[in-house]
Amino acid sequence: MKHTLFVLLSLLLSVSCKEHKQQNAETLQNEYTVRQIDIPSSADILELKSYNVTAPIDFDSIKGFIAYNYRTHSLDLVNLHGEHHISSISLQREGPDGIQREICGICPTSEDSIWVYDTVAMYLLNKSGKVQHKIILGNRESIMINANYAMNTAKFIYNSAHHSLLYPAKRNSFVIEEYDIQQEKVIKTYPLSYAESNPEGALVYGDMDYPNVSFTENNIIYNYPYESAIYVLHMDSGKHSTIKAESHYTPNQAQQCIQNGSAAWEKHRIENIHFYEVMYVPQANRYYRLHTNGVEYDTNQSVLSMLDSRSIYLMTFDKDFKPVSEHKLADKRYNYFTGWCALSDALLLFNENSLSESTDYEGISMDLISNEAEF
Repeated sequence: MKHTLFVLLSLLLSVSCKEHKQQNAETLQNEYTVRQIDIPSSADILELKSYNVTAPIDFDSIKGFIAYNYRTHSLDLVNLHGEHHISSISLQREGPDGIQREICGICPTSEDSIWVYDTVAMYLLNKSGKVQHKIILGNRESIMINANYAMNTAKFIYNSAHHSLLYPAKRNSFVIEEYDIQQEKVIKTYPLSYAESNPEGALVYGDMDYPNVSFTENNIIYNYPYESAIYVLHMDSGKHSTIKAESHYTPNQAQQCIQNGSAAWEKHRIENIHFYEVMYVPQANRYYRLHTNGVEYDTNQSVLSMLDSRSIYLMTFDKDFKPVSEHKLADKRYNYFTGWCALSDALLLFNENSLSESTDYEGISMDLISNEAEF
Protein backbone atom coordinates (compact mmCIF):
# COMPACT_ATOMS: atom_id res chain seq x y z
CA MET A 1 0.00 0.00 0.00
CA LYS A 2 1.28 3.41 -0.93
CA HIS A 3 0.89 6.12 1.64
CA THR A 4 2.23 9.63 2.00
CA LEU A 5 3.04 11.16 5.32
CA PHE A 6 3.72 14.84 5.84
CA VAL A 7 5.64 15.72 8.95
CA LEU A 8 6.49 19.30 9.84
CA LEU A 9 9.64 19.33 11.92
CA SER A 10 11.45 22.02 13.91
CA LEU A 11 15.15 21.93 14.54
CA LEU A 12 16.31 20.99 18.07
CA LEU A 13 19.76 22.27 19.02
CA SER A 14 22.44 19.97 20.34
CA VAL A 15 23.34 20.81 23.93
CA SER A 16 26.92 19.75 23.28
CA CYS A 17 27.59 22.81 21.09
CA LYS A 18 29.39 25.76 22.56
CA GLU A 19 27.16 28.71 23.39
CA HIS A 20 28.29 30.94 20.54
CA LYS A 21 27.97 28.04 18.12
CA GLN A 22 24.49 27.31 19.43
CA GLN A 23 23.42 30.92 18.90
CA ASN A 24 24.67 30.81 15.32
CA ALA A 25 22.77 27.60 14.76
CA GLU A 26 19.58 29.25 15.97
CA THR A 27 19.85 31.75 13.14
CA LEU A 28 19.79 28.85 10.67
CA GLN A 29 16.67 27.25 12.10
CA ASN A 30 13.98 26.83 9.51
CA GLU A 31 11.02 24.53 9.15
CA TYR A 32 11.37 21.73 6.68
CA THR A 33 8.99 19.15 5.29
CA VAL A 34 9.40 15.39 5.14
CA ARG A 35 7.20 13.47 2.75
CA GLN A 36 7.36 9.68 3.05
CA ILE A 37 6.70 7.53 0.00
CA ASP A 38 6.43 3.74 0.16
CA ILE A 39 6.43 1.49 -2.89
CA PRO A 40 5.55 -2.17 -2.22
CA SER A 41 7.91 -4.96 -3.14
CA SER A 42 7.43 -6.73 -6.44
CA ALA A 43 9.26 -9.22 -8.64
CA ASP A 44 10.76 -6.28 -10.54
CA ILE A 45 12.63 -4.81 -7.60
CA LEU A 46 13.37 -8.11 -5.84
CA GLU A 47 12.94 -6.64 -2.37
CA LEU A 48 15.55 -3.92 -2.84
CA LYS A 49 15.19 -1.35 -0.08
CA SER A 50 17.54 1.24 -1.57
CA TYR A 51 19.71 2.01 -4.60
CA ASN A 52 23.38 2.90 -4.63
CA VAL A 53 23.64 4.60 -8.05
CA THR A 54 20.89 7.12 -8.86
CA ALA A 55 20.19 10.21 -10.95
CA PRO A 56 17.13 12.50 -11.11
CA ILE A 57 14.77 12.36 -14.09
CA ASP A 58 12.12 14.88 -15.06
CA PHE A 59 10.53 13.56 -18.24
CA ASP A 60 7.00 14.07 -19.54
CA SER A 61 6.01 10.50 -18.73
CA ILE A 62 7.96 10.01 -15.50
CA LYS A 63 9.31 12.29 -12.78
CA GLY A 64 11.51 10.90 -10.04
CA PHE A 65 14.80 9.09 -10.41
CA ILE A 66 16.60 6.42 -12.41
CA ALA A 67 18.73 3.87 -10.57
CA TYR A 68 20.91 0.85 -11.19
CA ASN A 69 19.46 -2.43 -9.91
CA TYR A 70 22.46 -4.68 -9.32
CA ARG A 71 20.32 -7.76 -8.69
CA THR A 72 18.61 -7.68 -12.07
CA HIS A 73 21.35 -5.76 -13.97
CA SER A 74 18.79 -3.20 -15.06
CA LEU A 75 17.98 0.49 -14.86
CA ASP A 76 14.89 1.11 -12.72
CA LEU A 77 12.83 4.23 -13.42
CA VAL A 78 10.97 5.26 -10.26
CA ASN A 79 8.03 7.61 -10.72
CA LEU A 80 7.30 9.71 -7.62
CA HIS A 81 4.57 11.97 -9.01
CA GLY A 82 1.00 10.86 -9.50
CA GLU A 83 0.83 7.08 -9.32
CA HIS A 84 4.07 5.79 -7.82
CA HIS A 85 5.51 2.92 -9.80
CA ILE A 86 8.75 1.36 -11.04
CA SER A 87 9.55 0.38 -14.62
CA SER A 88 12.78 -1.24 -15.77
CA ILE A 89 15.22 -1.21 -18.67
CA SER A 90 17.00 -4.56 -18.87
CA LEU A 91 20.71 -4.48 -19.66
CA GLN A 92 22.54 -7.19 -21.57
CA ARG A 93 25.87 -8.64 -20.43
CA GLU A 94 27.01 -10.05 -23.79
CA GLY A 95 26.82 -9.13 -27.46
CA PRO A 96 26.78 -5.72 -29.17
CA ASP A 97 24.60 -4.29 -26.38
CA GLY A 98 26.55 -5.96 -23.61
CA ILE A 99 27.57 -4.16 -20.40
CA GLN A 100 29.47 -6.74 -18.40
CA ARG A 101 30.20 -4.88 -15.17
CA GLU A 102 28.02 -3.13 -12.63
CA ILE A 103 27.05 0.48 -13.33
CA CYS A 104 28.76 3.10 -11.15
CA GLY A 105 27.46 6.28 -12.80
CA ILE A 106 24.30 7.41 -14.62
CA CYS A 107 23.58 10.61 -16.56
CA PRO A 108 20.17 10.71 -18.32
CA THR A 109 19.75 13.50 -20.86
CA SER A 110 16.32 12.45 -22.19
CA GLU A 111 13.95 9.52 -21.93
CA ASP A 112 15.66 7.94 -24.94
CA SER A 113 19.23 9.00 -24.16
CA ILE A 114 20.92 7.68 -21.03
CA TRP A 115 24.66 7.69 -20.42
CA VAL A 116 26.09 5.07 -18.04
CA TYR A 117 29.61 4.13 -16.91
CA ASP A 118 30.76 0.69 -15.74
CA THR A 119 34.49 1.30 -14.94
CA VAL A 120 35.41 0.12 -18.45
CA ALA A 121 33.48 2.34 -20.86
CA MET A 122 30.85 5.03 -21.27
CA TYR A 123 27.68 3.79 -22.97
CA LEU A 124 24.88 5.81 -24.51
CA LEU A 125 21.67 3.78 -24.19
CA ASN A 126 18.22 4.28 -25.65
CA LYS A 127 15.02 3.62 -23.69
CA SER A 128 15.18 -0.07 -24.65
CA GLY A 129 18.69 -0.52 -23.27
CA LYS A 130 20.32 -0.73 -26.71
CA VAL A 131 23.85 0.67 -26.92
CA GLN A 132 23.91 3.64 -29.30
CA HIS A 133 27.49 4.66 -28.62
CA LYS A 134 30.41 3.22 -26.66
CA ILE A 135 33.51 5.09 -25.53
CA ILE A 136 36.51 3.43 -23.92
CA LEU A 137 38.42 6.13 -22.08
CA GLY A 138 42.19 6.10 -21.79
CA ASN A 139 43.92 5.42 -18.45
CA ARG A 140 40.60 4.33 -17.04
CA GLU A 141 42.26 3.09 -13.83
CA SER A 142 42.60 6.76 -12.85
CA ILE A 143 38.99 7.73 -13.57
CA MET A 144 37.20 8.59 -10.33
CA ILE A 145 33.51 8.15 -11.20
CA ASN A 146 32.29 6.61 -7.98
CA ALA A 147 29.23 6.12 -5.77
CA ASN A 148 30.93 4.71 -2.69
CA TYR A 149 29.37 6.79 0.08
CA ALA A 150 31.75 5.34 2.67
CA MET A 151 34.61 7.01 0.76
CA ASN A 152 33.61 9.62 -1.83
CA THR A 153 30.99 10.32 -4.47
CA ALA A 154 32.05 11.62 -7.88
CA LYS A 155 29.63 12.17 -10.78
CA PHE A 156 30.00 12.71 -14.51
CA ILE A 157 27.88 14.81 -16.89
CA TYR A 158 27.10 15.19 -20.58
CA ASN A 159 27.56 18.72 -21.95
CA SER A 160 25.06 19.12 -24.79
CA ALA A 161 26.52 22.45 -25.97
CA HIS A 162 29.99 20.93 -26.49
CA HIS A 163 28.79 17.39 -27.23
CA SER A 164 31.24 16.24 -24.59
CA LEU A 165 31.52 14.27 -21.36
CA LEU A 166 33.07 15.67 -18.19
CA TYR A 167 34.35 13.36 -15.47
CA PRO A 168 36.83 13.42 -12.56
CA ALA A 169 40.21 11.68 -12.73
CA LYS A 170 43.40 11.34 -10.71
CA ARG A 171 46.43 12.03 -12.85
CA ASN A 172 49.37 13.69 -11.04
CA SER A 173 46.65 15.54 -9.15
CA PHE A 174 42.86 15.66 -9.18
CA VAL A 175 41.36 17.00 -12.43
CA ILE A 176 38.18 17.13 -14.47
CA GLU A 177 38.63 15.96 -18.04
CA GLU A 178 36.39 17.02 -20.90
CA TYR A 179 36.13 14.36 -23.60
CA ASP A 180 34.90 15.46 -27.03
CA ILE A 181 32.69 12.69 -28.41
CA GLN A 182 33.13 13.62 -32.08
CA GLN A 183 36.90 14.16 -31.87
CA GLU A 184 37.26 11.09 -29.62
CA LYS A 185 39.80 12.73 -27.33
CA VAL A 186 40.19 14.85 -24.20
CA ILE A 187 40.04 18.48 -25.28
CA LYS A 188 40.34 20.26 -21.94
CA THR A 189 41.48 19.61 -18.39
CA TYR A 190 40.24 21.52 -15.35
CA PRO A 191 42.57 21.27 -12.30
CA LEU A 192 41.01 20.77 -8.87
CA SER A 193 42.79 22.26 -5.88
CA TYR A 194 43.65 20.34 -2.77
CA ALA A 195 41.79 21.22 0.41
CA GLU A 196 42.81 24.42 2.20
CA SER A 197 43.44 22.32 5.29
CA ASN A 198 45.66 19.99 3.24
CA PRO A 199 47.22 22.25 0.57
CA GLU A 200 49.87 19.79 -0.59
CA GLY A 201 47.61 16.74 -0.34
CA ALA A 202 50.22 15.15 1.92
CA LEU A 203 48.06 14.60 5.01
CA VAL A 204 46.26 11.28 5.26
CA TYR A 205 42.60 10.91 6.24
CA GLY A 206 42.10 7.18 5.68
CA ASP A 207 39.53 6.57 2.97
CA MET A 208 38.44 10.25 2.87
CA ASP A 209 41.33 11.46 0.70
CA TYR A 210 39.45 11.67 -2.61
CA PRO A 211 37.06 14.57 -3.36
CA ASN A 212 33.33 14.44 -3.86
CA VAL A 213 32.51 15.93 -7.28
CA SER A 214 29.24 17.21 -8.74
CA PHE A 215 28.28 19.56 -11.56
CA THR A 216 25.85 22.29 -12.49
CA GLU A 217 25.59 23.77 -15.96
CA ASN A 218 28.71 25.95 -15.73
CA ASN A 219 30.29 24.94 -12.43
CA ILE A 220 32.34 22.09 -11.05
CA ILE A 221 31.56 21.73 -7.34
CA TYR A 222 33.78 19.63 -5.13
CA ASN A 223 34.63 19.08 -1.50
CA TYR A 224 36.71 16.75 0.62
CA PRO A 225 34.97 14.43 3.10
CA TYR A 226 37.36 15.40 5.91
CA GLU A 227 36.49 19.13 6.02
CA SER A 228 33.49 21.43 5.67
CA ALA A 229 34.81 23.72 2.90
CA ILE A 230 33.17 23.71 -0.54
CA TYR A 231 35.14 24.57 -3.69
CA VAL A 232 33.61 25.88 -6.92
CA LEU A 233 35.41 26.01 -10.26
CA HIS A 234 33.62 28.25 -12.75
CA MET A 235 34.29 26.58 -16.09
CA ASP A 236 33.70 29.64 -18.29
CA SER A 237 36.09 31.93 -16.43
CA GLY A 238 38.39 29.42 -14.75
CA LYS A 239 37.83 31.24 -11.46
CA HIS A 240 37.94 29.29 -8.19
CA SER A 241 35.76 30.10 -5.17
CA THR A 242 35.96 28.71 -1.65
CA ILE A 243 33.06 28.60 0.80
CA LYS A 244 33.77 27.69 4.43
CA ALA A 245 30.31 26.07 4.80
CA GLU A 246 30.87 25.34 8.49
CA SER A 247 28.44 23.27 10.52
CA HIS A 248 27.20 24.68 13.81
CA TYR A 249 26.62 21.24 15.30
CA THR A 250 29.73 19.19 14.64
CA PRO A 251 33.46 19.63 14.18
CA ASN A 252 34.38 20.93 10.75
CA GLN A 253 37.63 19.04 10.38
CA ALA A 254 38.35 15.33 10.74
CA GLN A 255 41.41 14.09 12.59
CA GLN A 256 44.27 12.75 10.54
CA CYS A 257 44.55 8.99 10.23
CA ILE A 258 48.01 8.19 11.55
CA GLN A 259 47.94 4.42 11.03
CA ASN A 260 47.58 2.47 7.80
CA GLY A 261 45.44 -0.56 7.09
CA SER A 262 41.75 -1.31 6.74
CA ALA A 263 41.15 -1.69 10.51
CA ALA A 264 42.68 1.72 11.25
CA TRP A 265 40.72 3.34 8.44
CA GLU A 266 37.49 1.73 9.65
CA LYS A 267 38.03 3.06 13.19
CA HIS A 268 38.87 6.49 11.77
CA ARG A 269 35.65 6.48 9.72
CA ILE A 270 33.57 5.71 12.81
CA GLU A 271 35.18 8.35 15.03
CA ASN A 272 35.19 11.28 12.60
CA ILE A 273 32.83 13.53 10.72
CA HIS A 274 32.20 12.88 7.02
CA PHE A 275 31.00 15.57 4.62
CA TYR A 276 29.19 14.28 1.52
CA GLU A 277 28.78 15.73 -1.97
CA VAL A 278 27.07 19.05 -2.72
CA MET A 279 23.77 18.55 -4.55
CA TYR A 280 21.72 21.08 -6.53
CA VAL A 281 17.91 21.11 -6.35
CA PRO A 282 16.87 23.25 -9.35
CA GLN A 283 13.25 24.09 -8.51
CA ALA A 284 14.31 25.36 -5.09
CA ASN A 285 17.44 26.96 -6.61
CA ARG A 286 19.36 25.71 -3.59
CA TYR A 287 22.30 23.49 -2.80
CA TYR A 288 22.04 20.68 -0.25
CA ARG A 289 24.85 18.98 1.65
CA LEU A 290 24.67 16.14 4.17
CA HIS A 291 27.24 15.17 6.75
CA THR A 292 27.53 12.68 9.61
CA ASN A 293 29.17 13.11 12.97
CA GLY A 294 31.68 10.76 14.56
CA VAL A 295 30.87 8.42 17.45
CA GLU A 296 32.99 6.69 20.06
CA TYR A 297 34.57 3.43 18.92
CA ASP A 298 33.22 0.58 21.03
CA THR A 299 34.72 -2.89 20.65
CA ASN A 300 31.51 -4.37 22.12
CA GLN A 301 29.48 -3.14 19.16
CA SER A 302 29.54 -4.21 15.54
CA VAL A 303 31.06 -1.86 12.99
CA LEU A 304 27.70 -1.54 11.22
CA SER A 305 25.92 -0.61 14.47
CA MET A 306 28.45 2.11 15.21
CA LEU A 307 28.26 3.51 11.68
CA ASP A 308 24.45 3.45 11.64
CA SER A 309 24.27 5.14 15.06
CA ARG A 310 25.86 8.33 13.74
CA SER A 311 23.69 11.43 13.47
CA ILE A 312 23.16 13.03 10.08
CA TYR A 313 22.80 16.75 9.33
CA LEU A 314 21.41 18.63 6.35
CA MET A 315 22.73 22.06 5.42
CA THR A 316 21.17 24.14 2.64
CA PHE A 317 22.65 27.07 0.72
CA ASP A 318 21.19 29.59 -1.70
CA LYS A 319 22.39 29.98 -5.29
CA ASP A 320 25.40 32.00 -4.08
CA PHE A 321 26.25 29.41 -1.41
CA LYS A 322 25.07 31.58 1.46
CA PRO A 323 23.88 29.27 4.29
CA VAL A 324 20.09 29.12 4.53
CA SER A 325 19.48 26.45 7.17
CA GLU A 326 20.98 23.51 9.02
CA HIS A 327 19.01 20.62 10.48
CA LYS A 328 19.71 17.47 12.40
CA LEU A 329 17.68 14.77 10.67
CA ALA A 330 16.06 11.72 12.24
CA ASP A 331 18.42 9.22 13.87
CA LYS A 332 18.58 5.53 12.93
CA ARG A 333 16.44 6.04 9.84
CA TYR A 334 18.59 6.49 6.73
CA ASN A 335 21.06 4.39 4.79
CA TYR A 336 24.47 6.10 4.79
CA PHE A 337 25.97 3.68 2.25
CA THR A 338 23.50 3.54 -0.63
CA GLY A 339 23.14 7.26 -0.30
CA TRP A 340 20.52 9.68 -1.60
CA CYS A 341 19.44 11.60 -4.69
CA ALA A 342 18.82 15.28 -5.36
CA LEU A 343 15.54 15.42 -7.29
CA SER A 344 14.25 18.42 -9.20
CA ASP A 345 12.26 19.63 -6.16
CA ALA A 346 13.55 17.81 -3.07
CA LEU A 347 16.23 15.63 -1.55
CA LEU A 348 15.46 11.90 -1.44
CA LEU A 349 16.84 9.58 1.26
CA PHE A 350 16.21 5.86 1.60
CA ASN A 351 14.66 4.66 4.86
CA GLU A 352 16.96 1.75 5.59
CA ASN A 353 19.05 1.60 8.75
CA SER A 354 20.12 -1.52 10.64
CA LEU A 355 19.12 0.11 13.97
CA SER A 356 15.67 1.19 12.84
CA GLU A 357 12.71 -0.18 14.80
CA SER A 358 10.58 -0.28 11.64
CA THR A 359 12.48 -2.57 9.27
CA ASP A 360 9.64 -4.96 8.45
CA TYR A 361 8.28 -3.03 5.46
CA GLU A 362 8.66 -5.16 2.33
CA GLY A 363 9.39 -2.61 -0.33
CA ILE A 364 11.19 0.69 -0.82
CA SER A 365 10.52 3.45 1.69
CA MET A 366 11.84 6.94 0.97
CA ASP A 367 11.73 10.39 2.54
CA LEU A 368 11.55 13.50 0.34
CA ILE A 369 12.95 16.46 2.26
CA SER A 370 12.35 20.07 1.30
CA ASN A 371 12.81 23.45 2.95
CA GLU A 372 9.58 24.56 1.38
CA ALA A 373 6.28 24.28 3.23
CA GLU A 374 4.68 22.64 0.20
CA PHE A 375 5.94 20.44 -2.63
